[in-house]
Amino acid sequence: MTFTVRDFPAESLQAFDVEVVHPDAFLLDQLDLYPGMITRVPRELSEDYVDPPQSVGDVLGTLRRAGVPRFTDEVRRYL
Repeated sequence: MTFTVRDFPAESLQAFDVEVVHPDAFLLDQLDLYPGMITRVPRELSEDYVDPPQSVGDVLGTLRRAGVPRFTDEVRRYL
């Protein structure tokens, strides 16, 4: 999983039998596989923030700015 997918051309990975996946795609796959667990995490994170407090929306906004906008949009649909 990397944000720099283009730095890993497919031909350089064949010998290692690995696939490079952007974090947004990886997290979407995890959401499909484990929706309850994955949607619970932003709630738990928001509860852990006390100074300053953060809502689930704040946590998702941080994730969006970090580079996983499709994932955050999909999580919002679950909530």
